[in-house]
Amino acid sequence: MEGGFQKEDAENLITAEMVNHIGKDMKSSSTRLLSFLALINSYVPDSHLLKLFCEEFISKTEQRFNEENPNLETIMKPFEDLTVTYSEGEQEDQCIRLVHPMIADAFLKIFTEHKLTRFDIALDFLNSMVKGKESNYGQICKKILITRQVKEQFSRLILDIMYERGNNRKQCIHLLELAANLFSTEPYYPQTLARFYYIKVKEDSKYEKAEEWAEEAIKRDPNNSCIRDTLGQVLKNQLLSETKKPSSDFEECLAITKSAIDAFKKEDEAAENDPEDNTTFNYSGLLGFLQVCKIMNDTRFAKSYVCTKHMDFIKSVKDDIETKYDFFEWYLAFSKPRMNKEEPVYIHRDVENCYKKYFTQREQTDEMTLNEKKMKSFGGLLHFLKSDINVLKRYKSTFDNPQSDNETQTVLYILANIILSQSGDPCETAEDLQARLQKLWLREMQDRSPEFYLLILLLFWADEAQPGITNPPNLEKCLREMHHSYKRKYQKYLRGRYLVPLFFFGKGKGLQKLVHISKLHQTALELLTEGDESVEVECLQRINGEVKNERVFAVKDGQKIKLTPYNPSSVCKPGLVSFYLGFTIRGPVAYNIRYEKKYHM
Repeated sequence: MEGGFQKEDAENLITAEMVNHIGKDMKSSSTRLLSFLALINSYVPDSHLLKLFCEEFISKTEQRFNEENPNLETIMKPFEDLTVTYSEGEQEDQCIRLVHPMIADAFLKIFTEHKLTRFDIALDFLNSMVKGKESNYGQICKKILITRQVKEQFSRLILDIMYERGNNRKQCIHLLELAANLFSTEPYYPQTLARFYYIKVKEDSKYEKAEEWAEEAIKRDPNNSCIRDTLGQVLKNQLLSETKKPSSDFEECLAITKSAIDAFKKEDEAAENDPEDNTTFNYSGLLGFLQVCKIMNDTRFAKSYVCTKHMDFIKSVKDDIETKYDFFEWYLAFSKPRMNKEEPVYIHRDVENCYKKYFTQREQTDEMTLNEKKMKSFGGLLHFLKSDINVLKRYKSTFDNPQSDNETQTVLYILANIILSQSGDPCETAEDLQARLQKLWLREMQDRSPEFYLLILLLFWADEAQPGITNPPNLEKCLREMHHSYKRKYQKYLRGRYLVPLFFFGKGKGLQKLVHISKLHQTALELLTEGDESVEVECLQRINGEVKNERVFAVKDGQKIKLTPYNPSSVCKPGLVSFYLGFTIRGPVAYNIRYEKKYHM
């Protein structure tokens, strides 16, 4: 069964005697048990049934026909060459399965040729094997009925049943409803039912049924934000469907909108309290809120007799829209799902379109509105390095003459100058920018942002403190404060995501030593993250450092500054090292660590 085992090989192993046995009596315990094994081994390879439960099933089945109770080996003898009985791990209970998933596929094909569909087998399996023993079958049922493959909307079994012979939506619903009743505390079955209704069902009542099942899922696990998301998605899709109707009713749409907003707000509240061992923060409630507001702000309503009510609604959500837009501004600027995976395009699009719909004034264009907004945040300013730096030049007067004691204004002013320096445009000198930061640093305020500490690191690492600056910032202390600030402000939301290196340490002077990631070719980024120790990136400068106690440090002005290694496995032994230095919103990162030949203990 190794290596090149193919579909044809599996089919050839099924003998005519086996096929005849199946066709002879479709209701026998042997045929039914074989169908169960074929189903689970086809959809969950290496799954099994407990021998004890199979024998209980045989006992009940054979008693019905007033026959003796043969054991499992006798019942399954026609198929003994293609089944295997074994003990798993340390458990004494024996298990039975088919010898290969392709054998299972081949048997399923034979069953369907004998008019026994996947739905029939799954229904029989739930009623005859799972019912009364739900705790023993929880994982396998979830895998065949709930677990989706990448980019699929439903499990492979549900999709196969739906399209097996025509469009079997009712069979899928019947199967999921039975499972939802059997696993009465499990939220994922009603959640899947809700999704199936609003995505696959065509009848007008589908949203009502979808909402019922979504509410049932929430009852079963009210603190799970991902479960709560389904109700918001149901209502959002209902709103979208309603607004597309030529005769859509404003009051009806407004009611759906308010319900959807409430659902997404409750989802967001749950997400805030999700266990932090969850892989990533669930932002679907925030995004869903913006998507619903975007749908509802339809000019058709604004021109109707309900204009006043529509304007009242717009006023009631504008503050929340701005807050949620701000979240995505920094969230998308500082991170992405993985190093080689970008955020789906629709997220940027929907977030920005919603903001433009609610904040564009009559004398403005959408782009003017968006650009003015981006000028007001750190993440927004970084956007111009990837789009059009000329926009920032036109709005440069916005940042001129910041109040020296206003930290927010000063931070944005300094970042704007760093960004302008990336394109060689006139900007304030590094020395002047250092002086502005130094004045704020000496105030030693509490609860400063990671962005403030990032600028300290960028400016005082890129250029030595100028003679006029006494008592320059201690970078070790700055980094400690930055870590505390990041943990307080961003860690919950950015956990499990790839933190984008915003700038790298280059070879120029002053601000020219800072190289934004957008200035690096993809090849250079790949060398930084995947290359061996011999890598040289032309525009970047290697930094000297040291590895000690499985930690990597940069040595600067007598200070040993602890860094995060991009590849932790590269910090494998003590020694002198060099590396490329990148800066994320959490702090400095050492890329492509190279051990130097000489090291004196």
